[in-house]
Amino acid sequence: MIYSLQDVSKTYSTSRAVVHALDGFTFDAEPGERIALLGPSGAGKTTLFRLLNATLRPTSGTLQFDGTEVGAMSGRQLRSMRRRIGTIYQQYYLVPSLTALENTLCGRLGYWSFLHTVRSAVQPMKEERDQAMEALETVGLSDKHCCRADELSGGQQQRLAIARVFMQDPEVILADEPFSSLDPSLKETLASLLIVLVTNSRRTLVATLHDVETALRFFPRIIALRDGRVAFDKPASEVDRTTLEALYSDHGESKTAPVSQTQEADDIESRCAPVCTQ
Repeated sequence: MIYSLQDVSKTYSTSRAVVHALDGFTFDAEPGERIALLGPSGAGKTTLFRLLNATLRPTSGTLQFDGTEVGAMSGRQLRSMRRRIGTIYQQYYLVPSLTALENTLCGRLGYWSFLHTVRSAVQPMKEERDQAMEALETVGLSDKHCCRADELSGGQQQRLAIARVFMQDPEVILADEPFSSLDPSLKETLASLLIVLVTNSRRTLVATLHDVETALRFFPRIIALRDGRVAFDKPASEVDRTTLEALYSDHGESKTAPVSQTQEADDIESRCAPVCTQ
């Protein structure tokens, strides 16, 4: 089991009230699974995402990564865990002034000492440069390796973010709305690319998505959140229109807490999004 969450809750104190961003959330994920997280805005997806990459700790409940309780990990163990998890954010967090090659090499930062980082900024080791070029070739950007990140199109920047994650060589990839800003044809291309890459290497992929069609097409397992709780956890083949309408309806019986509260918690987390979690 790569992830095991049991009765996980996360609360925040605001000026108005205590916000329950997650409330008794339970699920397990096996190595190599592809899981899509669905739910309306404010459902708790962002909070869950940050619990999974260990940039947040649960308020209560247990969160295990590869059999070890995250709350009991030392700083060294947490750093090791984060190296094993690659994160793709909605905002790509590329360094605009660095080339595509240099941004890809940044995927190895979690493994480098300070001196190695300085040395690599001047002259990367041939082996690491070759690995970065291979990652760029995989996502179709080898011919752009000398271009600055801010010279690339939105789709190219997204592919560069994927190359950087694969340079990190993680066991788990967490993708937060990875295709939300792309046009339909480009979304299809990049979704197919990401799925092929994780499937060939048997990596675990957990993605938060608003696009239900993409989720059902590319992810065998769907977990839906509503008001910080699991609304359903089903194979994609069993998710029908009625189930989705109940999930997103403003009048569904599962709606037991104001969306505005969980939305406020997600807004808090969005403002605190880290550039690098390795």
